[in-house]
Amino acid sequence: MTTAPPSGPSAPSPASRPRRPLWHWLLLAGVGAVGLLVVAVLGVIIAIQLLTRGNPQATLEDYYSSLETQDCELFMDSTTAAFREAAGVTGCDAFEQAVGSATSIDFEVDDRTNRRGYAIFTVTERHQVEGQELEATLSYYVRRIDGQWDLDGIVLDEIDGEPVL
Repeated sequence: MTTAPPSGPSAPSPASRPRRPLWHWLLLAGVGAVGLLVVAVLGVIIAIQLLTRGNPQATLEDYYSSLETQDCELFMDSTTAAFREAAGVTGCDAFEQAVGSATSIDFEVDDRTNRRGYAIFTVTERHQVEGQELEATLSYYVRRIDGQWDLDGIVLDEIDGEPVL
């Protein structure tokens, strides 16, 4: 038995889906644009946070600059209150008295280690003391507090190549 295709008019083809109205596409484009704008704003905020974290080595350079230029404000901005108290330099008068006879200090950063919220710099420092050149190796502990890096401690490691016990 064979079947033949039905004779006569063919069945109507299914109607194509109706086109979406223009407002639908505009709404989707608007939602997409707002989403991209939110992502872009978050990207900018994250980038700003990363770029303004500061540089702990700049704090070390500010510290040395404050000693060289006898800039009390820069010294206060680059050190923690605990450091200033331990050093006995709690005000500008004490700072000027402590730094009064300081000559230029040459320093070279030898190493940097990051550990538990601190950037630890090993620094070789050369300066004149009573006409004699002195070389010392120190460890500077620079700590991030409230988004700013501040010098929090100094440890004298060596003087003229001899370890300090």
